[in-house]
This record gives sequence, C-alpha cells and structure tokens, in this order.
Amino acid sequence: MKKLAMLLCVIPCLAAPLVAAQQQEPRVLLKENFDGDVSSGLAKNLLAHRHIALAKGAGRDGSDAIRVAYVGYSKGSERVGAQYPLGALLDAATLSFDVCFDKDFQWTHGGKLHGLGPKRAVSGGGVRHPDGWSARIMFQAEGKCSTYLYDQDQEKKWGIGKRSQNPVFTAGQWHRVDLQVRLNTPGEADGSARILIDGKEVVHSPNVMYRGVGGADSQIQHFLFSTFHGGNTSRWTPVDAQGNPATVYALYDNFVVTEGVPE
Repeated sequence: MKKLAMLLCVIPCLAAPLVAAQQQEPRVLLKENFDGDVSSGLAKNLLAHRHIALAKGAGRDGSDAIRVAYVGYSKGSERVGAQYPLGALLDAATLSFDVCFDKDFQWTHGGKLHGLGPKRAVSGGGVRHPDGWSARIMFQAEGKCSTYLYDQDQEKKWGIGKRSQNPVFTAGQWHRVDLQVRLNTPGEADGSARILIDGKEVVHSPNVMYRGVGGADSQIQHFLFSTFHGGNTSRWTPVDAQGNPATVYALYDNFVVTEGVPE
C-alpha cells in the first residue's frame, strides 16, 4: 500500500510536462520572409509597389528582405501601403515583424508603421463608423514609438495612442516588433493594444473601444502594411543638408500574424 501511494503521488508530476507539450501553438494566419518564391501572396503584393524593392541578402541573418523608400515631400514622405486579407475572422491577433531603419534614417516628427484592421479599416482622418477601426504603430521623434488607434470616439479626427517613455529604435540595428491587439466587447471600452520591441513591452493602451457593433465586418481580418512619414506638414518631412525633401530607407523582414495574444 505504501508503494502504491508513492506511485500515485508521482503520476501527476509526470503528467504535467505531457499536458504542456500537448498545448497547441497559436494558429499562423500570415507568414512572409521574402526568401524563395516571391511571385505570389503578400510578397507579390508588396513588391508591386514602386517604393518597395527586394533586398537580396540584406535581411536579418543574411536572408532576403524588402527595402522601403521613404520619398520626402512637403507633407512627410509618400505613402506606402497595402491591405492584405488574413483569411480568418478574429477577436485577438498578434502582428510580428523585423525592421532595420537605415543608419541615416530621419525620425522627424514621426510616421506610421504596420498594423491590423477589420473589413473596412479607418485611417487617414476618415470618418469613424461602428464596424470600422484600425490599430497601427508609429515611429516617433528620437526613435520612440506609440500605438496609433482609430477607435469609436466621434470627436476625434485622427488616431489616438500612447507613446513609449524612451527611444526603442536604433537606426542601423535590427529590431523585432510585436503588436498585440485584443478587440473590445462590442460597445464597451475593454479592448487593448500592446507593443513589444525585442521582446520587451514598451507601450500598453488599455480601455479601447475599437468597434461599436459585433459581427464579421468588425473583426480582425486584414494585415495593414502602412509606413510613411506623416502627418500632413513639413515638420514630418525627411530633408537633406540644404533642407530639401530627401529619401531615406528601411528594411523589413519576417512578417507573421498569429491568432490570439498572450495572456
């Protein structure tokens, strides 16, 4: 009897690692590293843009990547954007990617980075509507970052968000970026967004009312590739030594969108 009791005591300890091993990995909805065939999917979509080029061997660890040109003009830099379907309807998702801003990259007053959205994302000062919203990242002056969220506040024209306390991006250095978006209960301000840089949380925006109604149209279903300086005045514009609009560059690699966010 004593040996049986000892055996029963050991079994739960042996079972715990087995249960953990059986836990499913998050479902991957989008994955693009620009290695190999780039004639379809997200790679094809992005490389069709005149300001995006394939950068052979320039990615993280010597892989291929894409290089985005930020072409300055009087109101920042020319918009580089694309909306790509995820093939699923989600209430929570995580976008991850690698970025390396060139060593002479100019933060200026800031600019937009990528994010997630519903069927009809709201951006660019567009009119907010009950099933429309967007969740993106901004790079900010000095290499800081912030969330940039279009919610249901009808008194706001532009997106809202919170900024990191300290610089998080270093020009000329690769960084891993994670944007975790959890939608709100329709009509309630209980959504959230978090930004992690190199695995460390740097921004948390709680109490967000992304959507006013439920249903498929309001759920996460698009990856928003969106990057440019701006803003809509010259203080957002990268310039050369003479003060004329200039072109700067950044590399992007290893885009992944997974279902859910860590608890």
